[in-house]
Amino acid sequence: MSVYEGLDESKQFACRVIADHARSTAFAITDGILPGNEGRNYVLRKIMRRAIYHGREHLGLTEPFFYKVCNLVVDNFSGAFPELETQRDFIGKMVRLEEDRFGNTVTVGLGKLSELEISADTPTDDLFTKIAKLYDTFGTPKDLIRVYLEEKGIEFEEDDYNGRFESALQDLQKQSGIGKTERKSEINPMYAEIAEAVGSNKFHGYDLTKVDEAKVAALVRGDAKVEELTEGDEGLVILNDTPFYAESGGQVGDTGIIVGVRKSDAFTRSSSASSDPTEQTPEGVTLTATVADTYSPLAGLVIHKVRVNKGSLSVGDTVSALVDEQKRDATRRNHTATHLVHAALKEVLGTHVKQAGSVVAPNYLRFDFTHYQPMTDAEIGEVEDLVNRYILQNEPVTTNMMALEDAMRSGAVAMFGEKYGADVRVLSVGDGKFSMELCGGTHVRATGDIGSFKITSDEAIASGVRRIRAITGTDAFARFREDELLIDRSLDVLKTQRDQLPNAIEKLQEELKRTRREMDDLKLKIATGAIGGASSNGDEVRDVNGVKVIGKIVEGLDGNGMRQLSDTMLARLKSGVVVIGRKEEGKAGIIVRVSDDLTAKVKAGNVIKEIVPIVGGKGGGRPDMAEGGGPQPEKLAEAIDASYKVIENYLTS
Repeated sequence: MSVYEGLDESKQFACRVIADHARSTAFAITDGILPGNEGRNYVLRKIMRRAIYHGREHLGLTEPFFYKVCNLVVDNFSGAFPELETQRDFIGKMVRLEEDRFGNTVTVGLGKLSELEISADTPTDDLFTKIAKLYDTFGTPKDLIRVYLEEKGIEFEEDDYNGRFESALQDLQKQSGIGKTERKSEINPMYAEIAEAVGSNKFHGYDLTKVDEAKVAALVRGDAKVEELTEGDEGLVILNDTPFYAESGGQVGDTGIIVGVRKSDAFTRSSSASSDPTEQTPEGVTLTATVADTYSPLAGLVIHKVRVNKGSLSVGDTVSALVDEQKRDATRRNHTATHLVHAALKEVLGTHVKQAGSVVAPNYLRFDFTHYQPMTDAEIGEVEDLVNRYILQNEPVTTNMMALEDAMRSGAVAMFGEKYGADVRVLSVGDGKFSMELCGGTHVRATGDIGSFKITSDEAIASGVRRIRAITGTDAFARFREDELLIDRSLDVLKTQRDQLPNAIEKLQEELKRTRREMDDLKLKIATGAIGGASSNGDEVRDVNGVKVIGKIVEGLDGNGMRQLSDTMLARLKSGVVVIGRKEEGKAGIIVRVSDDLTAKVKAGNVIKEIVPIVGGKGGGRPDMAEGGGPQPEKLAEAIDASYKVIENYLTS
């Protein structure tokens, strides 16, 4: 008989849950889904934590175990799914991290459960709101919550309990947005009507930044179709042919202008003219409209968001559409660099790296990716070097239209969760061995057009998901120039050589720390009246029912200095009570100290709770030391004076 067969029904059920959820976990992480707080990441976290809970609660597995089960999944399924073996180490790391995190969560959650102010008299709706919040915030298992409620004499039938719990949880998550995948705003039915009436727009932006003889197919002002937009109007323009790229796949929409000219005047872009198309308005122009953004609410429908600066625009007009070339070129550089970044991250950090989102704008790129820890300086440098190496090699960037199945067989990388048609655009850098991805965006002709590449930041945005920002081309050159200016100014101020700059800064920091320590010591000595014949400042020792009590307001000390001062003053009294107040940044702070021999009669925590409300705040602490504060520093002296009476009351009670 197997070990499983020797288990009771509840333990067998727990084993089945763990096995099933381990399979789901291993495959999900391999596909780039990591435990988190929203959408599919939230679903994975719930799956993992349910399995871990069953192991802890029903099988007595108090030590981490789930990562080992997931490792067995890889052993058993990697033959059919080799990607599992590739991601084995990453799966193990991510599961172990979540398992450790959940262990801490359960400990905290059970503590929070005991703090809940609930009883048999608590209204049912309020009760379930509280326990759902506890589950959602701290991960306290709902089964344990139910056991706790029963111990309190609050019992529900299982179906009733589960139904009420889920309802309260859904209400809570609707308010916070957690646990649900973001959905795009509902599409205005007007767009569908326009698309049906005018058909698909033809996009020429892969090869052109200017299209002449474009026809105005439809116009929109506000939420209604119109026949004309006049000077000063803002609205939407739909052209039958357009060079404008609509925001998609992380790439921002193009900007530029739409112009109309007299039949006798051809509109041409001069090579010597300004790069800003809005500044090119030769004689004969009857219409200019600035395109502020371009987007596509429906496949095949390109919307130009415009403001008419001159003349009027009517349905059926023939116009010229001109993209801002300078911004388009900058966006191209950043988009191709994004593909190089993706490939470089896989090379440097590991094959577990998968794209989790991106933004490609003219002045920066942002790339989100799956990774479990911050990048080191060496790793950032290695990624930069790898990207810049491909830039210097000036590899050709080519695109090919392929059937989706053929593209996937060729090894092209697809974005998880993206929807693709039957035919896809495949972008390859060089021979495609380093980078080959499905992408519908605009790109440079060769990597050398990118110019240069620089990562500006690396940060965490969710559990197991990081975000880097980077710049290319002239923006990177400007950053290098700015860095040089900052270094030169620092060298000039510190009067040192370039190779000695770190040492000079370190020396300056040490001097600053030493000076601050000396100042703090001096302030403390002044506050205790040890030097300079400092005035008593109201700190004479008073006899309160035979107990020495001293109240004092000090200046120039921070919280730590206040504690040191209270230590010194209490040591001088040997037996007594010390009350110290300070003012800082429009707030009052108070600390109360009581010698050990007096805490049976006078408790510092009780004293602070009575005097801190005078300055409009709250406080608390131990019998021998308590702290508090409030937003009314002008009443600090009143609070200190009141402390004598409060202490006297405790001594005489």
